[in-house]
Amino acid sequence: MRDTDADWRLWGEADPYFGVLAHDRYRRANLTDDALSEFWASGVKDAAEFAGVLERFFGDFPKASALDFGCGVGRLSRGMARLCDQVTGLDVSPGMLAEAAVGAPANTTFVHALDEGQTFDWINSIIVFQHIPPERGYEILDGLLQRVNFGGAISLHFTVAGPEGSADGPVGAMMMFAYDLSRIARMLAARDIRLTLMQHTDHGGYEGVIVYGRRRRLTAA
Repeated sequence: MRDTDADWRLWGEADPYFGVLAHDRYRRANLTDDALSEFWASGVKDAAEFAGVLERFFGDFPKASALDFGCGVGRLSRGMARLCDQVTGLDVSPGMLAEAAVGAPANTTFVHALDEGQTFDWINSIIVFQHIPPERGYEILDGLLQRVNFGGAISLHFTVAGPEGSADGPVGAMMMFAYDLSRIARMLAARDIRLTLMQHTDHGGYEGVIVYGRRRRLTAA
């Protein structure tokens, strides 16, 4: 199985902002104050949109703690920090985590690993799983779902179809992988996330979905 973590460690060292949003204006050599402001503003806008969808379809949900899985340089983490009491950004790339910590809101923490038993009211992950081989990604997903608090919410993005390509390539290649949506649905149900909403996405021919859902509330016996 390809070590995609090595790809993202390299992007964190070489071009962390471009690694998050692949547009030339976000390359390290081209990054201006205006481009950086636009970058952070996009995270605020997107995080608010994801939370808005959750609230519109599933009602207000607790926001004491949130996880941004595959946070990169913290683009979405900063937006989530405007909505939640405490946000944890998790990533495999030391270079991206170092960038994320610079000027970050006081209620954000950026880590390489989560504490045992740590749980969250909202788990968000956008344009991340698509770069993780599914045989590993399903295991990661199940671990994340176990960390959703009762009454908590998810917004998780998966690529489900796209151009066929090789899983080989030099370190640093942005590999794309498709997931089995029926398998994801079964995994969600097994972890008490039985009411979900899917939003179609298309990134350059790679079709996917953002899965929104809420874990059932814990009821008294």
